[in-house]
Amino acid sequence: MDQTNMNLYKVPFLEEITKNEKNTVNKGDLTIIGIIDASGSMSSCWGWLANFWNKSIPKDNLIAITFSNYPTVLKDNKELYTDIGKHGGGGTEIVPAFVEFEKQLANVPINNIVTVIFISDGQDNSVKTLDTRMRTQLKGNILNHRINFICLGVEKGFPTNLSMNLRELYHRGDPQIPAIYLIEYSSEQAFFNKFETMKSYFYPARVFQLNQYVNLYPYDEQITKEVFEGQWCICYKNDLRIISDNLNIQLESIKEDQLEIENVIDIFRSWVQNLQIKIIQQKQELTNQCVKCLEIMKRIIGHLNAKFGFDILNISQNEILNQNKPFHLRVKVSFVYKYCTKILFFVNEIEALIKGVDPKQLSEFEQAKRLMIGTITGKHLQKALALKGITIEEFQNIKQEFINILKNSQFNKQNEQGQERSVITLENQRDILINTAQMEESMKYIKSQYDFAETFPLIGQGIKVKRYEGSQVNPWLVNVIQFAKQNKIIDSGYLIKNNFQIQLNVGGIQQEEINCILPLFNEADQDLQPVLRSRIIKLLMTFMVQQNVDTLYEESYLALLANSLLYILQEPDSQWKFEHLELIYSTTKIVYGGTKQFEDYLNKIINNPTKALFEKDQEYEQFIALPKAMIYIFYAIRSELIQIQDFEKYIAFLILYSLSILQSRNPNFKNDCFKAQLSQEDELELKINFEPQFQESLYLKDFRNSFQQNLKILIQKQLPKLKVNINLNKSILYNSDQKFNFKSIEGLYQLVLKKQFDVNQYKYYLNHILTNNNQQEILTKPVDFTADDQIRNLMVLNEQQYQQFDFIRDQLENLYLKKFFDTHIIITPLTKQELIQECEKKGLDVNQIIFNEQIGLAKNCCMSKQCPFYLKPMEIQIFRKHLHNWQDLYPGGFHAHVLYRIAQGKTNDEIFENAKLLYPGFPEKFHGTQEQSYQYIQVIREFQKKLIQQ
Repeated sequence: MDQTNMNLYKVPFLEEITKNEKNTVNKGDLTIIGIIDASGSMSSCWGWLANFWNKSIPKDNLIAITFSNYPTVLKDNKELYTDIGKHGGGGTEIVPAFVEFEKQLANVPINNIVTVIFISDGQDNSVKTLDTRMRTQLKGNILNHRINFICLGVEKGFPTNLSMNLRELYHRGDPQIPAIYLIEYSSEQAFFNKFETMKSYFYPARVFQLNQYVNLYPYDEQITKEVFEGQWCICYKNDLRIISDNLNIQLESIKEDQLEIENVIDIFRSWVQNLQIKIIQQKQELTNQCVKCLEIMKRIIGHLNAKFGFDILNISQNEILNQNKPFHLRVKVSFVYKYCTKILFFVNEIEALIKGVDPKQLSEFEQAKRLMIGTITGKHLQKALALKGITIEEFQNIKQEFINILKNSQFNKQNEQGQERSVITLENQRDILINTAQMEESMKYIKSQYDFAETFPLIGQGIKVKRYEGSQVNPWLVNVIQFAKQNKIIDSGYLIKNNFQIQLNVGGIQQEEINCILPLFNEADQDLQPVLRSRIIKLLMTFMVQQNVDTLYEESYLALLANSLLYILQEPDSQWKFEHLELIYSTTKIVYGGTKQFEDYLNKIINNPTKALFEKDQEYEQFIALPKAMIYIFYAIRSELIQIQDFEKYIAFLILYSLSILQSRNPNFKNDCFKAQLSQEDELELKINFEPQFQESLYLKDFRNSFQQNLKILIQKQLPKLKVNINLNKSILYNSDQKFNFKSIEGLYQLVLKKQFDVNQYKYYLNHILTNNNQQEILTKPVDFTADDQIRNLMVLNEQQYQQFDFIRDQLENLYLKKFFDTHIIITPLTKQELIQECEKKGLDVNQIIFNEQIGLAKNCCMSKQCPFYLKPMEIQIFRKHLHNWQDLYPGGFHAHVLYRIAQGKTNDEIFENAKLLYPGFPEKFHGTQEQSYQYIQVIREFQKKLIQQ
């Protein structure tokens, strides 16, 4: 058999060649039978399994058998419960489940195609008797149904040998379909990936008769004239036709050197799996077949190497992101890289079989991993499977649109006045697009938007952005916070290679941070307009701005331009600033100018700004983003669609709209707008008015409460006489935590009118917002720039505005404490007789005073003669608050300590030093001095003498 001239054939699906004509051969019905392990060990992943089973499996002609200690056939409701307990949750009895399967199979029409899905994570309860029970209880596929037997193994306990024996017992379908899908580590994503890839086998494949004998595998002599749709076969004659049911369809051969790499994966998988299963099932010695298989595989790999121009089994991911390689080479390497690891595995597996590595000697988990290698979904395919917004199919349409644009575009070959080149690749966007034939060839290797995003170099200004929560679905929630000034033009490949985080040195320890790219173009790049307006570039900009490639947002590019405009407007005047403002304008014009959506909103904001600003953005169901309004007004004034004499009106619209948004988001907005500033004379007068409260405040908190209660009354009484300046609280305008900064509006004002904006006007705009509740009136009613009295009234009526006078309270608190310490720094102790005499003078009942004769102090009243509460009895806890500033130790504890030391015969110096040790920070902590301390010690010494004399 001449295998050097091997012709390969992919048996087509009849619909593909008859274009779904009605008079085609009937497929027959499909019956799916699930045999699902519901033992307790499946509990941790059962919810995911049930969810994807219910979503993915066709319900027509479905038979679901769950098993644990015994099998259960799901009747009317063919969906799995998410609670495994309703299906079992006990042990694992596999044989009874297949006994039940054979009963159900006997009722399936013989013409039906049957797909069996066996799902399990563990061995049978009685492994020792398993073979005997299978031989005695299972009859096999005795009616010879066309069964495709597929296994989904869950983690390392999957019974591989048992599964292959069951496959041998029942499988009479396509021998090339995958035998095992293995989930090595359970997760929701893992179950999603496996069910998505298994879906391609949930169909009733037809069986065709051919006019020639074919081989299914090139390394053995087995021949057949019967093949399945979708199957690969080999024939060494050129005339191969389908002749079933009066059909006469010529099949086209594919030479070895014409095979696409995706086809090679499919072919190699079926060959290697066939050899593995034969060895596991102990059919025969296959060394010679393995050697033949390897020779053919290497020959095919050689053809692929020649086709791509490099060794496909020796590439790394670094080559994909190598900026020194042009796009057409990188995209080819990226394409091959996704497949090379699988091809290398197939080669290694056959080489291992040749060396005598017997799959039967491996653990069942390792056997399963080898059998399922062709079903692994790599990270790129996993991402593609997960696409919900733009599917792979829709992307193919987007890609074809792009190819058609390239074919029909005429680009200027040399244009040094256009976009700057990347400092990394020394290319600009024109350099990449100019060779349209090469671009078209490169696009053949782009299978999904992930491929395009990872390989197509987007050239532009390096910037740093902050992506707020929700930015993945709303591009206006991205804020530009820095432009690279030195390493300014880079490409997306370099950014992706560094995981969207680049730090470039600009001298010393300073660095420029880049996590996004803004492509900017000038008028000389007008010829690139068809490409820049294409859906594929907007998809790429969605990925760049929002890091979301599942959806295409028309405004992603515009949002990045708008937020960049806001950043640039806040920069000091310079050549760089004016050049980049012009680039923002020209890029917006090239990409969006003249498009219906852009022009509609442009006309609306020019002619009906109230409607343009206050209607919610339909796409994002939010307020119109302020940067969006800014870039449209910037574009309109630059395009001379707004006259200079009318420009201030639009600035007023922007300010009022911005303030109204802030008000809607901040319930305390009214309280935060203004601050009052008093003259020094008025501050002093207010303080004088509050000083009498010192006499009424027993402790500091008491004074604070009194201050708050009386402040409003006093301010309202004194306000007509006070000289109050009402100032704007600028933090609400220039808060760095806010995405929008009013400096951008001021920058636009200065750019157009060549003068600075009067920030004093903001308070009148704020007053206008606060006194007009109707949105229509906010923009249509004129702002009163003489409303100082109205603003003053807002201050009086605003309850929380009185907090702005807290600085007076703080100053008075300090004064209160000073007076307290001055009057309590030395408290003279009294004898019992002296206390009685003092009470008689004041007309007080001495019996209400709890008095400690040993230290000469009371426990429930103050004994400082200068204190307004001198000898006034009160509750002990209240009295302790009065002396709280002495931390409950001074003077009571101090008196006891001094008396104790006097009794020991200590001098005043010794007592002072001992007090410093006893009271950390003494005397300064207690607001006293060393001199006052000596005086205090002497006062207590005199008291001690009186006690002795009594």
